[in-house]
Amino acid sequence: MTQPSHSATWTNWSGALTCTPSRVIMAEDETAIADAITHASHDGATPIRVPGTGHSFTPIVITDGSLINIDRHAGIIDTDAATGRVRVKAGTKIADLGAPLLEAGLALANQGDINKQSIAGAVSTGTHGTGVTLGSVSSQVVGLKLVTAGGDVIEANADENRDVFDAGRVSIGALGVLSELTLQCVPAYTLSEMTGRMKAEAMFEQLDTLVRDNRHFEFFWFPFADDVLIKTLNITDEPARPARSAGSDFEDRVMTFCCELSRVFPFLRGPLQRFLTRNSGAEMLGAREFTGKAKIRHAYQAFPSERNVRFNEMEYAVPIEHGPDCVREIADHMRKNGGNFLFPLEYRTIKGDDMWLSPFYGRDSVTISLHQYARQPYRRLFDGAEAIFRAYGGRPHWGKLHTLTARELAPLYPRWDDFQAVRKRLDPEGVFLTPYLARLFGEDAY
Repeated sequence: MTQPSHSATWTNWSGALTCTPSRVIMAEDETAIADAITHASHDGATPIRVPGTGHSFTPIVITDGSLINIDRHAGIIDTDAATGRVRVKAGTKIADLGAPLLEAGLALANQGDINKQSIAGAVSTGTHGTGVTLGSVSSQVVGLKLVTAGGDVIEANADENRDVFDAGRVSIGALGVLSELTLQCVPAYTLSEMTGRMKAEAMFEQLDTLVRDNRHFEFFWFPFADDVLIKTLNITDEPARPARSAGSDFEDRVMTFCCELSRVFPFLRGPLQRFLTRNSGAEMLGAREFTGKAKIRHAYQAFPSERNVRFNEMEYAVPIEHGPDCVREIADHMRKNGGNFLFPLEYRTIKGDDMWLSPFYGRDSVTISLHQYARQPYRRLFDGAEAIFRAYGGRPHWGKLHTLTARELAPLYPRWDDFQAVRKRLDPEGVFLTPYLARLFGEDAY
């Protein structure tokens, strides 16, 4: 079923991107998606994009053509407990998967620290969590259904339409509209979360061990602070405990106040970063020995964090062996040339994969993320960092800010030409190709 179309201004989560498409269509099922594509193409209301929840910072949604909203095309279709395979509608929010999967005795193997995205959006941009033995959300996809520019529905998996499968699991919405995904889940599990502070130099000395010995490891580093904040998640046999209020509203107010204070008085950025590190609630660790009480929660409850202070973000994936050197250079740039910023660096690990446009194609990787408060300019901070990322062979997150175009991107992806061939075959008229995507894929993409 398709709801009547209308025009409305769309804005992404950070507030930095807006567009006013000629029509917005609410598509409630796969047939409605196909009809919306067919009618928009016939009427010239292209390019066509799917907005998801707007958590991308690059203009991959921006269009003056049509937005197809699939929020109502959501829910689990069926679950096979024996194989762990679960079919879901593409508009399903990650946050809405956890409880029903647990009831079926299943869970996602890994996920990111934001769970408000649609599963299709997370897959299309290569969204990930952390864990050197674990892949991205896209790596958990074992089958997909895609509605093409002609309104046809293609099913793809490892045995059928393999090229569409390899291209479609990370495709930035350039092949068509995902309508259904089959996820390979794992038996439900419980995670023990520990957080702490370490001296930065001590942490770097032990970094390989920390990454190896924990299922999930990440650290946050305010560059003007001597300490880093570390977080680990590990599977435990202990029963999940009801989560107590983490005081996130208070923490958000404190962070917002500090961001505003730093914005108005830039000379306070260093003292404020040290204050936020010391008052994070994480204990100081000696030889990385945790003594505080762990949070024990079901996996889907342990992964996400509330992110209510708005920001813009850049993230690159670099080969795992270059991660420590790269993040040190980034931190040095931020201190010397980064301008006025307050958010910490974020450092995560991810297993390599075989998806053609995945930032992790063919190599285990470290992702390094920079955030800038939404009310402050980010170009000075991000431009200098991007030059460092590129020197280490970094690949950008498709949903996070970068300046690369086809000329710089093609050498980074060994299967770039193969992806282009599939894209041009499925969308020969550029129905899904916005001006921004045309720059990503080359001027001859139209």
